[in-house]
Amino acid sequence: MIFSTILLSAKNRRKIASSEYWGKPIPQKHIKRYLVQLEALVKKSVQLKFKPITVDEYKFISRECGDGIIIFVSDLEESDEDVVKKINRAAKELGKVLSKHPKSYIKANYETIINRFVQSQFVIALIGQMGVGKTSLLHLLKGKPPPNEYVPTIAVNTEVIEGIRFANYELVLLDFAGHGGARELWDISATDIVFLLTDSTLKNIIASKKILSEITEEYPETPLIVFANKQDNAQSLDSSVVSKVMGSTSHPMVAIDFSYRTNLLGVLVGALSEYFVLDVPNMSIEQLLSIEDNT
Repeated sequence: MIFSTILLSAKNRRKIASSEYWGKPIPQKHIKRYLVQLEALVKKSVQLKFKPITVDEYKFISRECGDGIIIFVSDLEESDEDVVKKINRAAKELGKVLSKHPKSYIKANYETIINRFVQSQFVIALIGQMGVGKTSLLHLLKGKPPPNEYVPTIAVNTEVIEGIRFANYELVLLDFAGHGGARELWDISATDIVFLLTDSTLKNIIASKKILSEITEEYPETPLIVFANKQDNAQSLDSSVVSKVMGSTSHPMVAIDFSYRTNLLGVLVGALSEYFVLDVPNMSIEQLLSIEDNT
């Protein structure tokens, strides 16, 4: 997970611009410690300037880019190989921009320039039988009113949720159609997390349990989260009963009720944090999960 990027002047080490993906900047004392350690290593060998350096819970890596120095700050578990690829591409582009534009331009456009080299996609598959409320859940996640009428999803509807980020990750939701013929088209091989919806009726729970078993058998490493939707219906079973029948913890949900949105976002943040093995900062969900108003 990349927490931040910092662009410094190569001459005086003053900050030109930065981008934050946790809603708050990396402490200045950590940046200073990194620069001191980097200078000490370079004195031993110039090649060491390309190596990542750990400062407390952060990992720093930097590259020269013309008149600037770009620094990427990540968590300790982030792949060095992935960060190196990203920072090398970013440094090449920033070198060109710095040679053509004044610092005022860089400051005003820095996030636009850097984000395409930093952001990655995180794929969430939204699955379940027809009519369980998958599209309503998507609307709830985005903060939009529920659909006025039920329109079945045909084939596979893939929706990129623009303006929603978890740190430096853009969320991509795959809304899979639930009717019988479409089930054969389901492919979650490129999915990071699966959200499985039931409508909380016994018949649907049993069918959903079969789906759960098939997915866990074929993709045992893929996290799967169950939502017991339509808890407001008289015929719906309580989420605790859904959990027992499914053999997996289910989260109570009423996807057409906006009051459930905080719970939904909390489950999402918890799942992402567990997936990335992160010690999440003590921040609000709105800061951890950046959602712009795109209604």
